[in-house]
Amino acid sequence: MPTVRAIQAMRPVLSVALAVGAAHALGLTDTWWAAISAFVVMQEDFGASLYRGALRILGTLAGAGLGIALGSLVAANAAAFVFTMGLAAWAGLFAALRFRHGYAWVLSLVTFVMVLCEAFSLRVQLVPFAMERVSNIVVGTVACVIVAGLTEPRFIAAWFGRAAAGVDLASPPPASPADRRAVALHALDGAMAVALLAIVVVMHDLRSFPQAMVTAIAVLIVPIGVDANDVHGSVMQRMVQRFAGCFVAGAVAFALLPLVQEKPVWCQIALALGVWTGAYLQRGAPRLRYAALQFSVAFLMMFVQDRGWTVEPEPALVRLGGVFAGIAALALVLLVSGTVRAFLSRQS
Repeated sequence: MPTVRAIQAMRPVLSVALAVGAAHALGLTDTWWAAISAFVVMQEDFGASLYRGALRILGTLAGAGLGIALGSLVAANAAAFVFTMGLAAWAGLFAALRFRHGYAWVLSLVTFVMVLCEAFSLRVQLVPFAMERVSNIVVGTVACVIVAGLTEPRFIAAWFGRAAAGVDLASPPPASPADRRAVALHALDGAMAVALLAIVVVMHDLRSFPQAMVTAIAVLIVPIGVDANDVHGSVMQRMVQRFAGCFVAGAVAFALLPLVQEKPVWCQIALALGVWTGAYLQRGAPRLRYAALQFSVAFLMMFVQDRGWTVEPEPALVRLGGVFAGIAALALVLLVSGTVRAFLSRQS
């Protein structure tokens, strides 16, 4: 007899299947954005999923609009590009941790970073790229909300009242000056990591580095207290879990590739099993939830590609390489900033 936890883990599987099918039918590219949206928006009840989905769409629209507006202004100037990326990372992280609706701020920052990287590299026209991301986010989010509603027994009751549990990424906004200072310093770490990665993009134009910047931003979304050691400890734990989750997903996916290559049905079965496994683990022990989320996201990045159900290892390696590069850059920044702050505290 399946457990409630096992049955609940089927909801993201259905959500991802609907999102990917819709994205392919619409002819969208980068459909893994739709798949990831369909997975991460799903919450335990319909109201929470609806709220999280609304924040995801609004944040993405804001980031895309700002990226289009500023892209042409900074794309031709390397120094302006690096400065803008660092400033945006600081402002976005500060807002995400200081103000309400932090999830929308995070998605706005992530989308802005992606659009600006695209503007600098000049691989495609900027507006179509931004609209492609918005379209995928909307498709994935709508698919998730539909599945969440159809599988929610309290659909009617949830429609009239938003659930409060688990709908935001950050803890309640810090109020004291000391807390605000801690948030500002924490956001500065993210700004330096993103700026460092932007410098690498200027020098080498590596396609994986937008994903590296997203990784550096994502692992910094932790509750902030005055004690910097506690904050760094939480961030390091998320970095380890993100690395472990992505590494395990990559290892499993590459082991499966020879078995499912050129076999669409088996590829879809493997995708469904991977999504279900991640969703099941995410509903288990709290200490494993973030690693399980990263496993699921990395698995989706491997198996959801633009050429139907033909899985090519190169795009997946580029994306996973970006995750690992982001972790390495942030680890370096945390090491340096931690050393500097410890020295300054001893001098005071």
